[in-house]
Order: sequence, then structure tokens, then C-alpha cells
Amino acid sequence: MLNVRFHPDPDRQHGLFAEQGGDRLDSTRPAGSRFNVLLTEDRPREESHWTRQLPRLLAPQGVTAFIARTGKEAVACAERVAIHAAVIDLATPLSDADSSQPAVDPTQLWLLELFRRLPQRPPTVVLHGGFFSQRKVDRILSKALRLGAFSVLAKPVDLEQLLRVFQRMVDRRYAGAWPAPNSAGPPNDTTT
Repeated sequence: MLNVRFHPDPDRQHGLFAEQGGDRLDSTRPAGSRFNVLLTEDRPREESHWTRQLPRLLAPQGVTAFIARTGKEAVACAERVAIHAAVIDLATPLSDADSSQPAVDPTQLWLLELFRRLPQRPPTVVLHGGFFSQRKVDRILSKALRLGAFSVLAKPVDLEQLLRVFQRMVDRRYAGAWPAPNSAGPPNDTTT
């Protein structure tokens, strides 16, 4: 069962994210969504966390946010729904069995490597723990950019900085315009 949550309506009462499972994901996706964003979490988060705030900020602009708690959920979601952008946390566990601890090595970019293999590879922002040495951060940045990451940011996430990255992403990847509804955007290119 796919346990991905999406933010369908900014005005809903508590529980802004509806649980979606199995094959229902495609049929419950808003038909008019013009930009789909996939966010991954390293663990379940409270309402004040940026993964809850970002969907509320972007929903009035026609952005639908899907939140995955594991790498497997993130890949399954990206295979079923046209994802236009992704924000992946390096500490995202691979599966529910691993959810009590982060991915094997949070300096590894295994989720970015998986996204790179998708037919419609979305531009991706990589989040790292920020507690690494500068040398390790430089290695993560270098490897992430070689793997096609659009940007690498340290946690805790500065929401304004992330919004500026999204603006640059739309400008560069989508020529400053929203993709057509329900499309995956332009074909893969190496300039992202």
C-alpha cells in the first residue's frame, strides 16, 4: 500500500494531508493541478514544520504537494504521478522498517540516484543535515550536482530560501511558466 499524503485543499480543517493508498492515488489527484511537488520527510512532522507550511503557501497557486515518509513511497509516487519538482531529505528512510532511523548513510544520495533513473526526472532539491563538516558538505554538494540536483540546502529549511529555489527552478526548467496541467513538463535534459 502506498502511504503518500497530498495537500488537496488549503481550507480543510485539521489533517491537511489526506492519506492516499494503492491505486487510488491517480484517481484522487486533482485534475487541474498545474505543478506537483514531492517532499520527503525523515520522520513524521508536526503542523509547524516546513513540510506542512509549504503546501499551504503554494496551494493557492495551483501547486499540489505529495509527502512521502520513505524512499520507496517517494519513488512509487513519482512513478504514478507527474512530479514537476522534488525536495528530498538525505535522512529519509528507505522503507517503513527503517523509519526509526535515517537512511544507512545520510551522506549518500541513493534517493537522488533513484530519481535520476525515472523516465521524467524532476528537478530536485537535496536537503542535508547541516551537522556535517564543511569538507563533507562540499562532497555532498559536488556529488549531488553531478547526479543532477538542482540545488542543495542545509536543514533546518529556510522557507523563503526554498521558495526562491522554486522560483529559479520554474524559471530555468519550465521557462518561467507553469507546466500544462497533468503533464510531466519538458523532456529530460541535462541543464537542470
